[in-house]
Amino acid sequence: MKPRMRNETIKKGGFDSAALGWLVRFWALAAFFYWLDHSSWFKTLVVAPYARLSASVTAHLLTLLGVEFQIQGTSLTVSGKVFVVADSCTGSFVFLLLAAVIIAFPASWKEKLIGLAAGLFTVVFLNLFRTLMIVLVAARFSGSFWGLHIIVGQALIIAGTLAVFVWWAQGVGRGCSVLPINSRRMFMGVALYVVGFLFSYGLYTFFLNSPVGIWFKDLVIRHAAVVLGLFTETTQQGQVINTARNSIRVIHDCLSSPVLVLFLAAFFILPLSWPRRLLLYGACFFPLYYFYHVGRTVVAIWFMAGGRDANFAYNFFGQVALVKALLLFSVYYWAGQRKVAAIGRQLILLLVLLLPAAALALLVGWFWQDCGLPFLASFAGASEELYDPGRIVSLMPLFHTFAWLVLVMTTPLWSWKQRGGWALAGGLGLNLFFALLVIVLYALGLAPHPWLIKSINVALPFVIYFEVVSRIPNPA
Repeated sequence: MKPRMRNETIKKGGFDSAALGWLVRFWALAAFFYWLDHSSWFKTLVVAPYARLSASVTAHLLTLLGVEFQIQGTSLTVSGKVFVVADSCTGSFVFLLLAAVIIAFPASWKEKLIGLAAGLFTVVFLNLFRTLMIVLVAARFSGSFWGLHIIVGQALIIAGTLAVFVWWAQGVGRGCSVLPINSRRMFMGVALYVVGFLFSYGLYTFFLNSPVGIWFKDLVIRHAAVVLGLFTETTQQGQVINTARNSIRVIHDCLSSPVLVLFLAAFFILPLSWPRRLLLYGACFFPLYYFYHVGRTVVAIWFMAGGRDANFAYNFFGQVALVKALLLFSVYYWAGQRKVAAIGRQLILLLVLLLPAAALALLVGWFWQDCGLPFLASFAGASEELYDPGRIVSLMPLFHTFAWLVLVMTTPLWSWKQRGGWALAGGLGLNLFFALLVIVLYALGLAPHPWLIKSINVALPFVIYFEVVSRIPNPA
């Protein structure tokens, strides 16, 4: 006997009863959700509060991008133009229509819940992106509102929800989980890291304001003065450190860094038992704070000339530390996780490539400083150039070129020819991304929050690299 299939077809006349049942359930649910979306109580309880939330989140994103605005309820005023997040702009019916398709589909409720969660996340994310795009572009170019709102925005939402359904339905159709094991592990890793970040941020904030934190800050100042005294004549009076080169008052508020929160959050995703993770977390908390800030204070004071905003060490110490940590993680990835190379060989190769990669990165940085950015500024008719170490964005190509070259040239599964090809292609792509980013910043008059640019500086080449190499199978 043949086993019964879940979707059994009545072959007489080519009639598919399962498909008909799905269509009947879908249209019934679609009609019900249409009535629900247009009912006054649903609009009052769900749609209207979400419209206000959407406007509020868009306002926070505008703050992150350095855009001045005014908000009142669901109305945003940017550059004298008023934009209203109406109930019809929330994407509520789009999600309900997707929900009707998924609920009517012949799948288990576990699979349906995964599809609904993925659909809700997609609609919310794309709708926020659509709102932000319309506000940013239409505030600068008023003639673009209709096209962005009616054509581009709706096409984006429809294409996104359709893609989610196709992805979900294909997973169900193959008889397997719609969330593959690798994706599930990646999702759990990201979720744990977010939890670790929130926990570390709260603990770090409490520590900085506690008597122990204040004592540690004074300890950092005293020991930074001692270290500087090894190289030049140095005296310390309270929070003021006097050297032969300058006199600097080390403010307690400057002895904190989000970089440490990023480091500490990584303990939550270590492949260890929870007691060991927490034990290692506690053992490393104070040494990380102490050594990081002593080093940062010494380097910042040594190079403190021309003000804080122009001080490379002050603005980029944390980013350099994160890049070094991620490069060391790449050594662990190939030697400890993928087990395709010896850890000593990977470490030596990385150290050998640091200087050549830095030299090429400095060459790229010089090109953008002297040629690329002035050209883009004149092309966009901007009144000022973006080259300013304190504004961070100008050194993005230097960071990206350096990290990408070291990562690619230390990849053990590629031949030297492949490494060269990936180095060239990735380097060109990252620099093209920078050029497009600068054009957008000029065109829309944006001044992004420094930590948004810092995050892109550090994370982008590593995210692209590990996404590429994770797809390469180990040799048999």
